[in-house]
Amino acid sequence: MDTESSSLLILRAMLQQEKNWYEIKDYFQQNCSSENPKGHLVDADARQQIAQWCMNIMDACDYSKENAAVTMSCLDRFVSTRDGREVLLDRSQYQLAALTALYISIKVHCPQALSPDLVAKLSQGMYGKNDIEAMERRMLDAIQWRINPPTAMDFVRIYLDMIASKSTVLDQHAQNVIIELAGYQASRSVLQFDIVITNASTVGVASLLNAIESIYTVDNELCDNIYDVISLYVDIDPNSLESLQQQLYKSITEQTSIKLMSKEKSSCEYSAKKRLHRDSFTESPRSVAQQ
Repeated sequence: MDTESSSLLILRAMLQQEKNWYEIKDYFQQNCSSENPKGHLVDADARQQIAQWCMNIMDACDYSKENAAVTMSCLDRFVSTRDGREVLLDRSQYQLAALTALYISIKVHCPQALSPDLVAKLSQGMYGKNDIEAMERRMLDAIQWRINPPTAMDFVRIYLDMIASKSTVLDQHAQNVIIELAGYQASRSVLQFDIVITNASTVGVASLLNAIESIYTVDNELCDNIYDVISLYVDIDPNSLESLQQQLYKSITEQTSIKLMSKEKSSCEYSAKKRLHRDSFTESPRSVAQQ
């Protein structure tokens, strides 16, 4: 089986998983309760703080930020369930759920797991090991042990595999730069709930096209061809995609400094202003619970 055929089979499986098991609903629209003080309810701002904190932890551990997307997928899907919905009514419980999702995703997807004792310490004394383990059982049951969501970057890599096998322009060096640029957008998208409820397959398309357009600034035909190939397999609304691209492109211009590469250049240079958060283990999402 050639690379293109293998990638297509994987893509179809990922799309099926995304559609059937890993969709993230707009649960904030469903979370209306007049019986709880407004200040205790979890909102999109509180979620953004938690997502940023998760990325800080991944930086501190030298883990990929893609694991933050897995963490937030577990958390988002949990609070969308009947059992997890009540967590949105109490920021303290939401913090515990976030710590637990972090514990689960690192244990499954990262080179070295964090002990429940260490994860509990991130709460600065609010929770202990038993609290983390109890919430873990509750969360895994609620999301039916589905802890391997296809992320936007999973889709980007599959798209690139499919495209590169047909292109003489996208050499390995160009692909590496595209992955870096798409990765910045994908990691920033985890912070924005209005993007999170968009399918990861679509976020992957938008991130990929933005990255390629940033590099091959004079080759519109290349992007058109790539879009045509991907749209054969992925259901894409052109208008929504354009709006999403505009949202994601801000993450390139705000977070990175780019020297664009044209087709005529033999190489491209790209430098990123990366902020490492080595003090992340002295931080906690506790501020979310206290607001």
